[in-house]
Amino acid sequence: MVDRILQAQGPPRQVGVTIGKALADRLQNNINRYIAHGPGRHGSVDWTRLREGALPWLRRLPQRFQDELEGMAQGASIPLQRLAEWCFVEECVQTGCSGFVWMLNGNVWVGRNNDIWAPELWGYVTIREVNGRVPTISFGMEGEPFTATGINAEQLWLHYNHLSVRDAPSGGKPHWPCYVFLTEALETCRTLADVEALLSAVDRDGGMILFAVDGTSDEMAVIECSCSQHTPRKPAEEWIIATNHAVLPHEPGRLERPAEDSRARYDRVEELLHALSSRLKEPDITTDLIRILADPGVEQRGEGYGTVYANIACPGERLIWYTFGGYPAASQGNWHKLDWPW
Repeated sequence: MVDRILQAQGPPRQVGVTIGKALADRLQNNINRYIAHGPGRHGSVDWTRLREGALPWLRRLPQRFQDELEGMAQGASIPLQRLAEWCFVEECVQTGCSGFVWMLNGNVWVGRNNDIWAPELWGYVTIREVNGRVPTISFGMEGEPFTATGINAEQLWLHYNHLSVRDAPSGGKPHWPCYVFLTEALETCRTLADVEALLSAVDRDGGMILFAVDGTSDEMAVIECSCSQHTPRKPAEEWIIATNHAVLPHEPGRLERPAEDSRARYDRVEELLHALSSRLKEPDITTDLIRILADPGVEQRGEGYGTVYANIACPGERLIWYTFGGYPAASQGNWHKLDWPW
């Protein structure tokens, strides 16, 4: 497990150099495999757009991320263009995920499945301590610059599920991909109010359902976000569930129609949480929540596409379990408790 945890600290460029040197030739090989086995096989990729658009896209990101990517290219001795393509290709595809937050005995617990392709490339942790920013733990591919799941040293947990939308950024604000937004939020936000302020200040290039838990206060939120608007959901019970469709009403024409698969996973999580709440004993909570994520009606198990990593976390107690490899991750993954680094 230790060889799946990478740590880097310092200015953004030095963080990138450290990660690039640690991965060396592996980084280029991982990028090639990810693009070929993921978007190239399962998505619809405009290869000309990918080649011509990646570097201009990179130059529109906050300088902090440009610096880290330049450092990674230097440390691994690979072209910056290829690193930009690795990040930019996510703009061309759609994925699925399942998750819930649950207030239980005074603490909020999180369950999270991340569903995507190329399962052999996932199951890594990167701990970054960027000068002047909040230290973070991010989950995903080895050395990945951005993340869809993470927690910071202030015990702020964030992850998001993809949400198909039809709107566009408003044009009057900066706009970033959801994974850039989430990484920036982890490094700059300490409370749910901070996250809300960032959502108001920056548009997204796509839609997301954002999960947020402040472990210091056990406040929780699930926020449905189009490119230019965001609406918090309030829990109908002691939990909130989300897969890949909106539950709240939105302006006509703003969202795509939800897939039946998303509705089915949502209903199955809800059914399992109802059943568990009637018999739950706290000493079994981690095992029981993992069983929900590993249920065949929740976990996705396709050949080359499915649940590539999973998390159970209690941010208020600084408790995190994660799958360090194994596929499908929730049922067959290598679950380990992650030591809190601060």
